[in-house]
Amino acid sequence: MDLDQKLRQQLRAEMARQGVTQAELARRLGVQAPTVAQVVTGRRGHIPRSLVQILDELGLTLTVCPKDEQP
Repeated sequence: MDLDQKLRQQLRAEMARQGVTQAELARRLGVQAPTVAQVVTGRRGHIPRSLVQILDELGLTLTVCPKDEQP
């Protein structure tokens, strides 16, 4: 599973945990529901390949965590 897929999986899991629908998230963000659907499903908003390459080269990974649990 690549970084894009992992990030989207985490987004979907957190939305489910919080009980937030794509429509509700779109309303909160001030965008149309299809925009959120495209981001969540991977049809839009990919992580730039260059960023993935830089992270790999430096032995780093992108981590998503709740704001109140940030290091």
